[in-house]
Amino acid sequence: MSKHLVIIHGRDKKPECEQLLRLIKKALVAGLRRLDENAANQLDKGELPITLAYYGDINNRLLIARRPELKSIMHQMNGNWYVQDDYYDEDLQRLMERPLTQFDRKHYDEHMRDHKLIGLQDDIAQAVSPLFSLFELSNRIIRSVLPDLGAYLNSRVVGSEIRERLQEPLAKALNQSDDVMLISHSMGCMVAYDVLWKFSRMSEYKHLWDKGLNVWLTIGNPLGEPSVAKGLYDSYEPLDGKFPRNIKKWINVNAVDDYIAHDTTIADDFSPMIKEGLIELIKDEPTIYNFWKDHNGRCNPHNLFGYLNHPDVSAHIAKWITSS
Repeated sequence: MSKHLVIIHGRDKKPECEQLLRLIKKALVAGLRRLDENAANQLDKGELPITLAYYGDINNRLLIARRPELKSIMHQMNGNWYVQDDYYDEDLQRLMERPLTQFDRKHYDEHMRDHKLIGLQDDIAQAVSPLFSLFELSNRIIRSVLPDLGAYLNSRVVGSEIRERLQEPLAKALNQSDDVMLISHSMGCMVAYDVLWKFSRMSEYKHLWDKGLNVWLTIGNPLGEPSVAKGLYDSYEPLDGKFPRNIKKWINVNAVDDYIAHDTTIADDFSPMIKEGLIELIKDEPTIYNFWKDHNGRCNPHNLFGYLNHPDVSAHIAKWITSS
């Protein structure tokens, strides 16, 4: 059985698919090299297949319609707009050079000193808080503040278009009986959950009912928010039809100050999956420190690359790569 790494990104503006995959691979390989040279080489040399479920072009289209000024950091290709190819390279290089010994609270406090968290204009910090829950906002406000996420939740056409970007490659990997690890970030956790539920519950996917993930690794994951559950595919299903049943192990990693993953735990929210025998393990790891900082000096504890390059995330990926 061959291993296959599938990744689905989150919301917000994105470079082209090939460029985003390049950046993801750089972050992953550098993170793995801190811990396991063999695992890093397998990924770096292409011995381990990696597939990116990409919907960044959809995100960009929806965001630009609301915020045309984003075009200033983008280029156009084949009628679509994308973040410039080298937009994240310098920031990522700085992150990759961080020593293994400098991912603790002391160094995080130094990292945050004299710098501010990234603002609402680019992310959803203000929308997700103990008192102001995103999914209790009106649809109008969601569409205004977060047009890509709002469209996923409120447009059947857009939602289907985004889910299809994961459904096709994931179904292919599962049909090949690959040992699949799925990594999902942010809004991608919602998309992944919905797709996994469809694959294991809907009659048109009956040929996949006996196929499943070995590991689902969620990072920057908002699924622990009670209000988020209202937007999931199975939100109104009775218990005998609720929850995906095609995941062996679910590992959840969230970062301190991650304003998307405000509720850092999911094991309590999805405990019926254990009780009903639908999954072998759901594990919340201790919160980590995400050291991403952009070229404007803004810290973003929710950033995808900051998660993928972190030693704790790398440890789970390395364990899966090297397991027999």
